[in-house]
Amino acid sequence: FQISRPSDGCTVTEMEVKGDVKVARQMGPEVKFGVTDPISLGMPTEAELALDEQLHEEMKSDAPLETEEKMRFRAEVLIELKRICQQWVQEECISQGDEDLAQRAGAKIFTFGSYRLGLISPGSDIDVLCVAPKNITRESFFQALVPKLQEHPEVTDVTPVPDAYTPIIKMKLSSVEIDLLFARLSSMTEIPEDLESLNDDNLLKNLDDKTVRSLNGCRVADHILSLVPNASRFRDTLRFIKLWAKNRGIYSNVLGFFGGISWAILVARLCQLYPYFNTAALVKRFFKLYERWDWNNPVVLTHIQEKETPGLMMFKIWNPKANPQDRMHLMPIITPAFPCMNSTHNVSETTKRIIMTEISRANKVLEQVEQGKCKWREVYRPLPFFAQHKIYIQIEVLAATPQVFTKWLGWIESKLRQLVKHFEQIPSVSVRPWPNHLSFQDPDWKHAVSVFMGLTVDKGPGQQTHSVDLRRTVVRFVEIINSWPDMSQHTGQCEMRVRDVRRRDLPSYAVPDAEKKPKGLLRAYTDDIPGEEAAPTSAPIEVQSVEPRPADSEGRKRKLEPLVPKSAPVQEGLKVRK
Repeated sequence: FQISRPSDGCTVTEMEVKGDVKVARQMGPEVKFGVTDPISLGMPTEAELALDEQLHEEMKSDAPLETEEKMRFRAEVLIELKRICQQWVQEECISQGDEDLAQRAGAKIFTFGSYRLGLISPGSDIDVLCVAPKNITRESFFQALVPKLQEHPEVTDVTPVPDAYTPIIKMKLSSVEIDLLFARLSSMTEIPEDLESLNDDNLLKNLDDKTVRSLNGCRVADHILSLVPNASRFRDTLRFIKLWAKNRGIYSNVLGFFGGISWAILVARLCQLYPYFNTAALVKRFFKLYERWDWNNPVVLTHIQEKETPGLMMFKIWNPKANPQDRMHLMPIITPAFPCMNSTHNVSETTKRIIMTEISRANKVLEQVEQGKCKWREVYRPLPFFAQHKIYIQIEVLAATPQVFTKWLGWIESKLRQLVKHFEQIPSVSVRPWPNHLSFQDPDWKHAVSVFMGLTVDKGPGQQTHSVDLRRTVVRFVEIINSWPDMSQHTGQCEMRVRDVRRRDLPSYAVPDAEKKPKGLLRAYTDDIPGEEAAPTSAPIEVQSVEPRPADSEGRKRKLEPLVPKSAPVQEGLKVRK
């Protein structure tokens, strides 16, 4: 940038050099958000104003927001949920013999996640936190509130998960999906009606880790909104980035990609660095900025603070100088609320590579958007995952009841990163985890989803075929799944099947008509950018799902079987069953 600051009162301008082209921008007043000065104080150019209109038109069509009528309905649902929670707290106080406190104790609910940030799409769920006074326990939350919810005529699909990393009750209230968390404030005997924020750090004093994690969603969302220069532009930009991340298969914290809060922090930091850019300009800068980001440095919105206050000193904050484990994090993105934590500690070498590849691709496509060669929707065009690999690992997760299914799927999801790491250790194998699980109908199980991973096997020098043995890796994963602490409680109520599947044999529910290709050659794509299609490849792949077997009398390798023990029927797959 070249900045001109004339002393005669004329408009301050900023000259941005793009190759051989110079773009003049008017500059806004000097401001500072976050830990550094902005990169640019420039205002949007005429070209960016025109692109911004196009972007909003396409987003209105491809990612519509909830209607005003439905938003009013959601607000009414939250009012009813608040009434239920307050009644539950009142009943608990009476059962404890304190009728006077029952009239004063109260309870409040706070939203967080996409709803709090203002990104509500049709059919999306609402993340809610119920805050109660110190005499109300988490045990009561699950033992007394759950039955109360189940008795409510408008509440369905109540699924308590008390043993989750962050304990939660999943349910539907008037057909609106709600994830309900709980926090008991040990410093309060009653919850005042005028408690509008949970941002006071003193509220965390002497709380356990589960309660702090429950509170953190609301606190982080509020901090983010307070740290961006313009909440509306932040929301519009985040809406685009989330659509892109979901469509491209890189939106999943548990699988080692980025979750919603991580993408929100990245967009918020971008807004801090370009405080006057419009949505189109911010989206363009997003991919340029993070393609070049030095990930040895964390993304932070505010200074990381340690507390010397009694009752707060025990909380661990992200500090790579003091904590060796924090130095191992590959793409640190730090939450702005105390205690500051890395929201991306699950990222692996594989998922980092995939994220950076997708960012690079989006950056290239945006150059074509800027030149008028394609539309914005090309950036977030869904990844044709089921047309990109010849071999897939399919994991079927099955259960008899919604309660068992939620717990069983949660356990398996939490261990998928280990399967990815095991694949990383196999020479010549690249794995592409896919975060979008697919539900399907199983004749024996009421609840069933499939999880997929794509495999790419590189042949070595002079090799005519790709050959790899997956059995040891998959067996290790099955052993990990078998160590589920709750396995004995759910005998006969859940099952997992693992198999390798060639692209041509994928189940029909996994392959939309748009992704189906003629059998034969699989066309390889480098980065799925229009006009940059790679040459087709016809090199054969052999996946040795059991131990390698000798060649036949003519020196040819025998056809290999699916991932099953030798004694099991081929069509059954490798199973974990209790």
